[in-house]
Amino acid sequence: MPPKAKKAVAPELGRKGAYVLRNRAALLRSTQEVLAVKGKAATIEDIATHAQMAVSTVYKHFKDKDALISATILSAFAEWEPWALSIGAKFTDPLEQLVMPMRVFVRLNQTHPNHAQTLVNYFEVIARIVPQLQANLIAHIKALTKAKVLNITYPEAAAKNLHAVFTFAVINQVLNPKATESDADEAVRVGLSMLGLSEAKTKKLMAIPFPKLKTVSKE
Repeated sequence: MPPKAKKAVAPELGRKGAYVLRNRAALLRSTQEVLAVKGKAATIEDIATHAQMAVSTVYKHFKDKDALISATILSAFAEWEPWALSIGAKFTDPLEQLVMPMRVFVRLNQTHPNHAQTLVNYFEVIARIVPQLQANLIAHIKALTKAKVLNITYPEAAAKNLHAVFTFAVINQVLNPKATESDADEAVRVGLSMLGLSEAKTKKLMAIPFPKLKTVSKE
């Protein structure tokens, strides 16, 4: 029998779907901007006003403020991660490709201060979406372990521990006025030792000239 023809989508439904997606994207951008200014004091009303939407429209997209904040953080991370990975992709060595985005991440307060401040302000929300934030790092470390670039017995556990170390390194950069880039890199050095890399290998990886990074988002 010939395959069944796919059911056509009504043009008006396609337009409606595109409108809903644009509305949602605009809402997430507005939420990022409001959080950067008001932090934890931001309300749904503040966000709706900034997005030029009715509060009821916000609730059509998200059930509550926590759901909106979670989606905003995930959206920001989804934008940040390819940018950071593109910096690592300039290298050919697989370990250099792994380590450079780590060094970029611990500088989040330098490159994306709004994102870093939101991480601090809404840490309890981030704690609930950690599995989504860790997914690509876990996959990367598993792949390097499978390729025998890394020799780790429990790559998923190692990746989760790394993520925790780097997250608190970012928090320190935000909250500690005396924190330096050297402090940030020290977190990476600790992380590399958790991956079983020798001190000599770690020293070589950390000696790679670090690219100049521009501030992508401003307060």
